[in-house]
Amino acid sequence: MSDVLDVEYDVAVLLHCIYYFPTADVLSETLKALRPQVKTLCIAEYALQSSLLAQQAHVLAVLAQQALEALKPRGSSQSNVQTVLSPRAIIALASECGWSLVREKLITPDAALQDGKWEVGTVYSSQWVNDVDEVLGEEGGDHDRHKAHMMAARDATVAAVDSLSGEAHMGKGMDKVRTMDVWCAVFERS
Repeated sequence: MSDVLDVEYDVAVLLHCIYYFPTADVLSETLKALRPQVKTLCIAEYALQSSLLAQQAHVLAVLAQQALEALKPRGSSQSNVQTVLSPRAIIALASECGWSLVREKLITPDAALQDGKWEVGTVYSSQWVNDVDEVLGEEGGDHDRHKAHMMAARDATVAAVDSLSGEAHMGKGMDKVRTMDVWCAVFERS
C-alpha cells in the first residue's frame, strides 16, 4: 500500500469488512500496511454477542458459517462469512500490528438492518446441508464428526429462530430475527 500511497491520512475505516477476509493474516497485513500512513483507525464489525434474544440466531448462524468455511480449501470461498474474529481477537491482532485501542462501544442495530436475517437464512436453507455435504466429501475419516458439528450448529440456529415464534416449526420466527450487536473501536498508532 505504501508504494501506491505516499500520503498520510488522519483516519482509515474498516466497516463490516473483516468477515470477508479469507484469513486473519489478510487483516494483519492490512493493519500493518495502514500503520505508516494513518494516524487513527476506526473499526466496526459484528460483536458476536446479542443484547436481545432476537439476535442470538444471527450469532449462531455466523459461527456455523465460519465452521464450514474453516473446512474449505483456503482461497476457494465466495461467502460473506469467511473469517470471523471476535472484538477481543481483533484488538489483540491490532496490538501486534502496532495499534493501541483508544475506546470501544457496542451498538444494537435497528430492526431494519437485514444482515441477521440473510445470514440466518443461509444456514436455514436446504442448500446449507448440500454445501456441507459438498465440502465434506466422501464419508469416512473425520466426515461424521464434522457433519455432526455442522448439523448441530444448524440445529442451534433453527432452535434460536423457533424460540422467537414459540413454536417448533422451521422458519416461523424468521421475521423476528435481528442483526447481532456491532462493536465499534478507535485505535491509534502505538
